[in-house]
Parts: sequence; C-alpha cells; structure tokens
Amino acid sequence: MNQRDALPAVITSARLILRAPERADLDQLVALANNWKVIEPTAVMPFPYRPDDGLQFLETGNDPAAPRAYAITMGDILMGVVSLKFAAEKLPELGYWLGEPHWGQGYAPEAVSALLQAAHQTGQCDQVDARVLAFNSASIRVLEKSGFVLLERTRSVVERHRGKPLLVMRWTAP
Repeated sequence: MNQRDALPAVITSARLILRAPERADLDQLVALANNWKVIEPTAVMPFPYRPDDGLQFLETGNDPAAPRAYAITMGDILMGVVSLKFAAEKLPELGYWLGEPHWGQGYAPEAVSALLQAAHQTGQCDQVDARVLAFNSASIRVLEKSGFVLLERTRSVVERHRGKPLLVMRWTAP
C-alpha cells in the first residue's frame, strides 16, 4: 500500500475531525476560501475562489496524483483543509489553510499535528516537508508548534510568489 492510501479515512484530535471533503462542504468551502487573506499565501489556490473552484477541488479527492486532503471540521462546521502531497523520490509535503474566522484559536497546529501523527502511525512516513513564505509569521508558528524546524532559506518559484523569500521546514517523527 502506498503512503497516500495508507492514511486513515478519518483522523480525530481533541477538538477536530479530519475527513475527506464532501460535496455538502461546498458552500462553506467557498465562503472561507474566497478571502484574499486566506488565499494570498497559498501557492496555487485561485482568487476569487468560486463554486467551480470548490467543485474542482472536491473532484480531485480520489485522484492518486492529487494531495490527500482532509476537511478540518468541528461538528458540521468546515474550518479549512490540511493535506499531504506525495511525489516519487520526495518527502511528503504538507499544505493547509484555515478560514479567517478560525484563526488564532490553535486549530491549525492541532489539525497539522493530528495529520502528522496519523501519517507516522502508518509506518511509512517519518519526515514531512513544508514550504512557507518568510513573511507568513502565523504559518511559521503553526509549523513550529507542530514540530517543524527550519531546513533551508530559498526563494519561491511559483508564479504568484516568484522570487519572494521562502522557508523550507521539516518535521521528523519523534
């Protein structure tokens, strides 16, 4: 079984449930993601974020080449998305975003830590990388709280952020 498929369908933490994004999440997904403060630090999410973008994201759920994405939820409330991208000859890469109404309450590090723990428990994932723009101090704190350490300072190559300072951070299982 590959790393992506070895991950559990549902991951729980003290306050959150991480599960596959569903069609019923579309309205909340679009409402949260259609915010420049949320989208700007991401690598590829479009802005404005429209229902068609949400549907396209939801349709990638079973694509083995797409990141393994989890909806970050509390009850019926969608709060954001956390994912691991798997590529041959590379460590898995973490991605996440959280809707602005949920910022500053510890949800992002809780979701990230729950996903990392679940990935490690598969026996196939001892290290994960993450890329974060150097100006995104809140996301850097999320990664640090989740056990990531600075690996490299570089510059972004994605079009939206081309040339901007970028940090590559790495989590290693305890």
